[in-house]
Amino acid sequence: MRLVLTSLDGSLLDPQSNSYGSARQALAALERRSIPLVLYSLRTRAQLEYLCQQLRLEHPFICEDGSAIYVPEHYFPAGILDERWQHCSPYYVCALGLPYSCLRHILQQVRQDCHLDLIGFGDWTASELAAATGIPLEEAERVQQREYSEIFSYSGDPATLKAAFAQQEATLSQHQLRLRQLHLPSPSHWYLTGWKWMHSTPAASFWPGEEAVRLLLDCYQRHLGPVRALGIGCSLPDLAFLRWAERKVVLPSPIADSLWKEAVHLGGPEVQTQWQLARLPGPEGWNEVVLTWLEETDRGDE
Repeated sequence: MRLVLTSLDGSLLDPQSNSYGSARQALAALERRSIPLVLYSLRTRAQLEYLCQQLRLEHPFICEDGSAIYVPEHYFPAGILDERWQHCSPYYVCALGLPYSCLRHILQQVRQDCHLDLIGFGDWTASELAAATGIPLEEAERVQQREYSEIFSYSGDPATLKAAFAQQEATLSQHQLRLRQLHLPSPSHWYLTGWKWMHSTPAASFWPGEEAVRLLLDCYQRHLGPVRALGIGCSLPDLAFLRWAERKVVLPSPIADSLWKEAVHLGGPEVQTQWQLARLPGPEGWNEVVLTWLEETDRGDE
């Protein structure tokens, strides 16, 4: 079977307008062929549900940077999903991250113990968040429906911040905290998640979200056989799903250099056969990549 894994911001969605209009042709082509389009994003479930409604998608999605997988109920036949999946209508959910309440508690402890000026999205009202980030109020409400991650502002020394969270991580069991600096709307914003530590995965090669992608692809494979996956991303965290794709495509963007450098590192001298740098950025490039891949794989399926 064929499948497409994609990030959103800077890939399927234009980073300025948040529009997928330039990718409509490829989206329609995937729909005609009944090829699953799996969204991978650090956005919340509420945000992805809203986008899936716009795109008329009824496929699984992976939210909050791989912290949870949501599979529509009745999507897979009985026996495909094991005990790790919990039924929460209208989905089966596999949660891999710490609950939001735990992350909020950790943030509060760091704030109190280390006397750091940390303001999380959970400290604001939706109106305050909309005013601070420039997004519509309705989108701010969806952004605040966080389940496994928190975004907070901090303008001090990054080393001090990381050391403070490392102290909190030492108290956790089977989890590790991950911090990432964001540019939303300024470099003073950070993204906090708590991941189950997968002992079978060496720390040097571990990327947050890899386990979520692996679990979902395994479900597809047990249901429909070998998976031929196209992965499309534009930033370093997209390695979480790109590493599992048969065809790995990087869309050019101001932040794509770090991803391409890591691709070269991972692929070595064979990188050109494993990875591809797209010609165009954003949804225009996404559209071209998907249509080209469909043409190639359509011929292969004949």
